[in-house]
Amino acid sequence: MKSKKPLVGFDRYVEKSWMDQAAKLIVAEYGVSEVNGKLEEHLLSSIAGETSRRKTKNVLTATWAKSQPGETAFKQQAVEFFANSVKQERLVIHYGMCVATYPFFMALSKILGRLFKLQDEVTNVEFYRRVIEAVGDRESIKRATARYLQSLIEWGILEQSDKAVVKPAAKIQVSGSGVVTWLYTSILFSSDRDVLSVDDITSAPCWFPFEISHEYFNASESEIIEVVHQSVGNTLVALRG
Repeated sequence: MKSKKPLVGFDRYVEKSWMDQAAKLIVAEYGVSEVNGKLEEHLLSSIAGETSRRKTKNVLTATWAKSQPGETAFKQQAVEFFANSVKQERLVIHYGMCVATYPFFMALSKILGRLFKLQDEVTNVEFYRRVIEAVGDRESIKRATARYLQSLIEWGILEQSDKAVVKPAAKIQVSGSGVVTWLYTSILFSSDRDVLSVDDITSAPCWFPFEISHEYFNASESEIIEVVHQSVGNTLVALRG
């Protein structure tokens, strides 16, 4: 049984270098309290307000330093991948961690991906409208949606063609059985369904930032997911346990 996750969670502007720092601390095997202290030092020059700094640390630690029940193996794999990754691969890992940790992040990425399938550019106003329709019309949702966009722009996943218009940046290539299977697995942690088909996973619009070699998705060799049904053209997978 998956534990219930917060409605939003990813509600701060987060720079990629901050995510890198959080991940490096976990790779170095610091505990959660030590990670908090070192992130406090790291963010001090970038975020003046104590409350804003604390909330940003909460996002970083929830993503990299903490695991909800059932997430331990997934996040441990992320640590191993990150320790042996280069710049572009690190972004793939951060993105997968956010998809797994925050259903809100996944929901927004799906909405944006669907819009990009229909058009080359998306206005902020149109995106906000779609998010409100899907998630709800709350001021906290609007603020978090704006911060999501700002974060993806800073990460280099989105480009601004105008002040209030975004378009996808060049796609990042993702290949290799381990990373592809791990990335696709992330969606199961935030899905409201316990079982998904392989087609549902590989065609999910949240993967719009990436060019993924689908043939590398090997659910049968994963330590995190298992095949629960297989027939011609239809393979269903679920999280183990």
